[in-house]
Amino acid sequence: MTALKLPVAVLLLTPLLASCVGSPGASADPDSVPTPGDARSRAELAEVLPEALDTAESASWQLLSFDSSGLVTVNTGRLSCDGDGSGAYAVDGGATQSMPEGAFVPGRDYDDGELSPAQTQTAGSIATDDGLHANSGGDFWPLDSTDVPTDYSEDLAAARGANCSHITATVADGSDLRLEGAVEIDGEPVSHWKGTAYIDDLHENAVGYARREYATLTAMNLGEAAVDVELWVDDENRPVAYFQHLPPDRTGLQPRWFALSLRDWNDVTPVTAPAG
Repeated sequence: MTALKLPVAVLLLTPLLASCVGSPGASADPDSVPTPGDARSRAELAEVLPEALDTAESASWQLLSFDSSGLVTVNTGRLSCDGDGSGAYAVDGGATQSMPEGAFVPGRDYDDGELSPAQTQTAGSIATDDGLHANSGGDFWPLDSTDVPTDYSEDLAAARGANCSHITATVADGSDLRLEGAVEIDGEPVSHWKGTAYIDDLHENAVGYARREYATLTAMNLGEAAVDVELWVDDENRPVAYFQHLPPDRTGLQPRWFALSLRDWNDVTPVTAPAG
């Protein structure tokens, strides 16, 4: 099938193959292995994970996204978000890097030999559920703005993926997340969840830039498409990694994937929207 030419906004949410996901340790039967966190079902996770986000103040994030260029784009920053998925996201200015397509391994660090500067760089904005703020706080572009300067195009791409709303929408009603078992990330045990969610349900439960992207897909009559998702949760019920993939054979779109890693919970400065 001929691949459709889509705006970058859509491409971020149309990931590659689920087989590209790797993990530092093998999943195990959750009934036989002690599994971190308080949830053993999707319904329980939908209660404890939002509560953990409400309690947490901040985290650092790393966003990996693969597109038709054949390279994985890597962006980083800080975030503060609430249990309903709303939040504020600081993008590290000028930090965009890339590497040849590879597997997503939760918790993996990349050395200088694996990464190279991307053709486009971030401008260092702060994204909120209402729009994009220049880091100085002087300029603001509403969520549906069509006149965001080119310098901030990579910031918009980061804002779409580095969004807690993807995670909270995934654990809400409509997904069939199941507990796979326990693995290790950064030497610490985490719970590994895996399943599917539907674009319509993600759209209904998301906010901000994430909701805007799901709305774009529903407008393309892809609301009933099933998204493959994986989620890793620590012993305090906080998300530490999230992977999303919409297989090309369900849509006819080019392969895309994105993954969000969250670290340093409460060890980095919280993010707030600039005043004015």
